[in-house]
Amino acid sequence: MMKRRIEKKLIQWQKRENRKPLLLQGARQVGKTYVLENFGENRFKTSHYFDLEELKADLSPIFTDSSLKPRQLLNQLSFISGKPFNISEDILILDEIQSIPRAITALKYFNQQMRELAVVAAGSNLGVAHANEPFPVGKVDIFHMYPMNFEEFLLGTGEDMALSFLKSFKGNKTNEMYHKHLFDLLKVYFITGGMPEVIVQYNDKKDEPLEALRAVRRLQKQLLLHYESDFSKYAGSTNSRHIERIFKAIPLQLSNTQDKRSKKFKFKDVISKGYRSYEDLADPIEWVVKAGLAVKININLHPSPPVMAGAKENSFNLFLFDIGLLGAMINLSPESIMRYDYGSYKGYFAENFVLQELISYGFNNFVTWSGRMSEIEFVLELDGNIIPVEVKAGINTKAKSLLAFIDKYRPVFSIKFTGNKFGYDKHRKIYNYPMYMISKFPELSTPS
Repeated sequence: MMKRRIEKKLIQWQKRENRKPLLLQGARQVGKTYVLENFGENRFKTSHYFDLEELKADLSPIFTDSSLKPRQLLNQLSFISGKPFNISEDILILDEIQSIPRAITALKYFNQQMRELAVVAAGSNLGVAHANEPFPVGKVDIFHMYPMNFEEFLLGTGEDMALSFLKSFKGNKTNEMYHKHLFDLLKVYFITGGMPEVIVQYNDKKDEPLEALRAVRRLQKQLLLHYESDFSKYAGSTNSRHIERIFKAIPLQLSNTQDKRSKKFKFKDVISKGYRSYEDLADPIEWVVKAGLAVKININLHPSPPVMAGAKENSFNLFLFDIGLLGAMINLSPESIMRYDYGSYKGYFAENFVLQELISYGFNNFVTWSGRMSEIEFVLELDGNIIPVEVKAGINTKAKSLLAFIDKYRPVFSIKFTGNKFGYDKHRKIYNYPMYMISKFPELSTPS
């Protein structure tokens, strides 16, 4: 059974006195259905689960051809399922809600007329964002779900001792054995990424590690094909080609920024000749971002709280939402990653991983800082302070750019995520976190 961090948030939502209907959003295949089915079965007397995509022919008339009054909807849903509703003890789960856009509107009426019933909907970001129906702003609670992070990977693959070490770590000196083992597990995660189906595949076959990791790559290739088919499903044939090219351009663009050939996403010739500016590509870029398949990090040349205020809309980098799929897209072999021997790829892999981890822990306001001769991968806001975050894939972690940022902006403290053990430079106020320990940020960092 895969335990997910979001389960705690769902339980907190369940206990709220004035809870609204909940919409769980995220990219396809991140585990929304699995989590909601378990939540319904374990926390409620009866779980009424409806897959609106699978049952579209039967359910569409209920939402589109009649009143959206909750009592009337429940009567018709009960007729289809054969199960009566107890509104004070049951939960209604509407999965793939984007398949029937009128069902999204219905959430407003459950909020206004039947708050006693727990109502949860799940949908892909892409479908919900581009539904024809107006979104019920202010009438629903929204949670975002992401791929499994490194701690969830450890839990899902039975690495209990490694997980226990991370959870109990208080900043003391790290034994070399623990450091090496956790870094080896991190390299495995660099291959699998956080898609639940992929982690299950790896876990089932991990007694034969090489075959397990090759099977992982095959499955990831299939997932990528599914995403590409979604583009045409929601965007039409012409737009889908543009979206697909933006999506496939992400690894090359990351490589260009890592090699300093570019400091930002370059628009020229990403789609075809004639598309040379942000205005030309804004729509397909936003599609990929809203689908949850990419993360857009704007560049801010003069960061100060709030960090997004000075960010430039047309100057940014795109990162992929899952590190495992990033490796699959560029055909990077599992063997290369396990040897930690993949040249210039290593740097932007590390950056993509750090971003993915931080987002999974609720950090979502980031910018990149670019000075004349320096660049900091991420600058985030924490308790009203700007915190620079530098990422170094290996153990050679000279930080000229970070020192330049410190000299210019005097942050209360700074962060490096590297291949080294945890440590603290008191003179410069720089905390070094090993990349496998992002879950402990900012717990082990305190302004001084």
